[in-house]
Amino acid sequence: MKLALLKKASCCVLSLSMLWTAGCQQQQAGLGSQDSAIQTELEKKNAVRVAALSTDTYETVMDARVSDRFPDIDLIDHRGRDLQFYTDLIEDRAVCIVYFYTRCVGSCPITTQVVKKLRKDLGEVFGDELLFVSLTLEPEVDSPEELQTYMKIQGIEDDENLPDWIYATGDFEELDALRKNLGIYDLDPIIDADKTEHAAILTFGNDRTDRWAALPVGMDYEQLKSAMIRIMGNNPRQRFASRVQYREEMMKRFQESVANN
Repeated sequence: MKLALLKKASCCVLSLSMLWTAGCQQQQAGLGSQDSAIQTELEKKNAVRVAALSTDTYETVMDARVSDRFPDIDLIDHRGRDLQFYTDLIEDRAVCIVYFYTRCVGSCPITTQVVKKLRKDLGEVFGDELLFVSLTLEPEVDSPEELQTYMKIQGIEDDENLPDWIYATGDFEELDALRKNLGIYDLDPIIDADKTEHAAILTFGNDRTDRWAALPVGMDYEQLKSAMIRIMGNNPRQRFASRVQYREEMMKRFQESVANN
C-alpha cells in the first residue's frame, strides 16, 4: 500500500516537473520570438535614422586645437623616410597613435594584435582617411631596420587595401616630450619611467574636427571600436552608424545570454 502510494506520488511529481519544463520552454520560445520581432523593428528604425543623416564632411575647426601643443618633431619611419610628426602624420586627418618598443614582451604583442584587428575593421569605415602610427619608447635600439623586422615578425604588411600603418623612431628626448604632450604619462615619476606602463594605451582623434581621446586596449573590443569611430568620424552618418552597430551587437549578446540560461 505504502509502496503504491509512493509510486503514485513520484509519478505526480514527475508529471508536474515535465509540465513546468514544457511551460518554461514555451515561455522562452515566446520571449525569443518577441525579442526577435523587437530586434527587427529596431533595426528598421535605426536604418531609417542612419539613412537620414548627412554624409557631408564636418567643417574644419579653424580655432585653437588640441594638436597645437603637439611638437612637430623629426621622425624616421620603417621605410627610412624623414617625417615631421604633426605636418606629415597628424594635420587635418584621423589618426591612432600607440607607443611600443620592439624588445617588449609584455603588453606590446597583445596591443599590436588588437591594432591589427582595428586596422582591418576601421579600414572598412574610414578607408585611406585613417592612419595608424606606432612610436618607439626605445629609439636608441629601434632603428628603421629593427622596426621592419618587428613588423615582419608581427605579420604587419604594407597593404593598399588597408589604412597605412607607420612605425617610427627618432630622438629619445623629443619622443618622450611628445608622449607627455599626448597625455600618455603617470603622475608618479617612478611609474612613469617604466616603459611597460605606456605600451597598452591607444590615443586617437581627428585633427580636423579637433576631437581626441585615449583608451586602454584591454577594454571590450566592440566598445573600443565604437568609441574610436564616434571620436574620429568625419560625418554624422559615419559616427552614428557605429553606435547602431554597437547596440545591435549588445542586443545579440543579450539574446544569446538569455537563450543559454
